[in-house]
Amino acid sequence: MDGGCRDTSFIRKIGFPVFSSFHTPRDIVGAWVPEEFDAPISIGGVIVRSGDFVLGDCDGIVRIPAEMVEDIITESERVIATESLVRKAILGGIDPKEAYVRYGKF
Repeated sequence: MDGGCRDTSFIRKIGFPVFSSFHTPRDIVGAWVPEEFDAPISIGGVIVRSGDFVLGDCDGIVRIPAEMVEDIITESERVIATESLVRKAILGGIDPKEAYVRYGKF
């Protein structure tokens, strides 16, 4: 995520998500040596600790601290349920503005 990646097209083609700062033809053999295990790291200026969740898609990457994961999952499920109700209401013919007023989300 905070460095280069080679063979990006191939990696994506086989369905493995990859996020990098740049593309490079360079291999890591001889250039990358682990110094610690289970230690905090900095990625793009963000500290990531063991147990944190790091999730990404084409819109970006987010870090969820381990101690917040359960709360984030609960809130995400609530938001998804509300968005589903809004979608069904609009597809059922309700004006989008009315759906927003009714559910408070869009």
